[in-house]
Amino acid sequence: MSGWWAASYALLWALVAALCVIAVALARQIGVLNLRLGPRGALEIDGEGPPLGEAPGIHDATDLAGRPVRVGGPGRRELLLFVSPTCPLCEQVLPGLAPASSAASLDAIVIVDAGAEQSAALLARRLRAPIVAGPEIASRYRVPGTPYAVVLDELGVVRAKGTVNTLEQLEGLIDTAVRRIEDAREMVPG
Repeated sequence: MSGWWAASYALLWALVAALCVIAVALARQIGVLNLRLGPRGALEIDGEGPPLGEAPGIHDATDLAGRPVRVGGPGRRELLLFVSPTCPLCEQVLPGLAPASSAASLDAIVIVDAGAEQSAALLARRLRAPIVAGPEIASRYRVPGTPYAVVLDELGVVRAKGTVNTLEQLEGLIDTAVRRIEDAREMVPG
C-alpha cells in the first residue's frame, strides 16, 4: 500500500484511538457521577425477605448481654438490622443505627447471622440496641444478605425492608416505613 491508502489507514487508526480515549473518559465521568449521587433508597425486592404487609411472627431470644428480647409481634415499632460479623458494609451502617431509629421512635434490634462466639466482637461497639445472635431469625425472615433492615409497625407487620449499604439508605427505608404506617392508619375507618 502506498500513497493515499496508507494515509487513510493511519488517519482511521488515529480516529479509533481518539474514540477509545473519549469512551474511557466518558466512562470515568459516569463513574464519578455515580459515586457522587450514589443509590438513594434501599434495595427493596419483593421476592426477598419477609412479605410486605404480613407479620412474620414472634421470636423470643436472648441478647449477647443475657437479657430476653422479643423480636416481632405486637408492641412497639421495631427496626431489625441483620448484620454479619465479617461484613465491612455493616461496620459502616451500625454507627447510625441508634440515631436513625430513635428519630423515628423505633426500637432497634441488631440480629447477627452467626453464633454467639462470632458475634461477641459487636459487644465492644457499645451499640444502644440489643444484639441477638440469631441465624435462625435471619432464615425465618428470609434475609438474602447483610446488611438488611426490616421495619415492623406496632402490630408486628412488615412495613419496609431492604438491603441498606449506607446510612442514607437506612434513613430512606425508615422514612418509607413511617409513610406506609401513616397511610395504613388513614385507611382504617375510625
